[in-house]
Amino acid sequence: MADGGDAGGSDDRNVPRNPNLAGVLRFAIENTPDDADDTPVSPGPMDEQRRQWLGAAMQQFAQTAQDDVEQMKTCLQTLAEGPEDHIEEKEVVMEELMDLCCSIDNAQDLHKMGGLALVIGYLRHQNSGLRWRAGDVIATVTQNNPVCQAAALELAALPTLLELVDSDPDSNVRVKALYAVSCLTGSCQEAQQKFVEQDGFSVLMRAMQSDTEKLKVKAAFLLRNLCLNNPQHKDTLCNMGMVTQLASMLQTEHNTFHEHLMGALVALVTGNRQAVKDCRQPQLQLRQVLTDRIEHLKGREEFQEELEYCQQLLKICFSQHDDAIAAADR
Repeated sequence: MADGGDAGGSDDRNVPRNPNLAGVLRFAIENTPDDADDTPVSPGPMDEQRRQWLGAAMQQFAQTAQDDVEQMKTCLQTLAEGPEDHIEEKEVVMEELMDLCCSIDNAQDLHKMGGLALVIGYLRHQNSGLRWRAGDVIATVTQNNPVCQAAALELAALPTLLELVDSDPDSNVRVKALYAVSCLTGSCQEAQQKFVEQDGFSVLMRAMQSDTEKLKVKAAFLLRNLCLNNPQHKDTLCNMGMVTQLASMLQTEHNTFHEHLMGALVALVTGNRQAVKDCRQPQLQLRQVLTDRIEHLKGREEFQEELEYCQQLLKICFSQHDDAIAAADR
């Protein structure tokens, strides 16, 4: 079974699961003239052996796609009709769907079959193993998939996911729900707007204050991405006091999460005058915190990225000539 947790900010499994597609690609590469030869190549007839090989590969690829649809139908039947106490069987089915839906076509087929709505319903299941697996399937289905992002929004997945992030008693559920929120809102302006309307930034703030390291990292990662993808979010964040919250967290004993905090704070203050002003509040003592942290991290290769964030923050927020303020005004 799949592991309940996941490291880093993304669980991207968008990789081809069909070896025959790779075979077709290999065929194209092997039958493309070497770039070193500049002689123009005129298209000609494909010999019969190659034609048969390519035809068989494409036919097998199409058959595999059909097999995937049938397998998804079987999985959905188990989830819809299987006995309530067959928890392990349903967990296995959820994991099969995760694997199958790494293909965007399969993800869209799942939605057309009513499978996305069924999986979203499992976010409320009493068994935590099914709840976090449902979150994982939703993340896989919506990642880089505008059609399924729109469908998940219409099915009201976002409020439920945010509620799970905020209050589910199982840390795996909270982590996977936040992963799903990240995939659902990725490059989707409508989802991001609904995220803001449903007070998603407050959910992220509380997640970063939790005791679950993976949840904290994912929350900071999502906050950073939202700032980078849509600078308009920065004004909302300043108005709710996010800068002060992040800067205050940096005053705690140094730990690996601080790198992600720094990254989010750099994204927030870059090009935003109010965020820079907030960082300069005397009670935060951020200038001293950054100066001390730079000295602490120097020469430690494992903290190189955090060191660079520290230096960027110090330059943006405390330049003697107010270069950052001037840049924000331009």
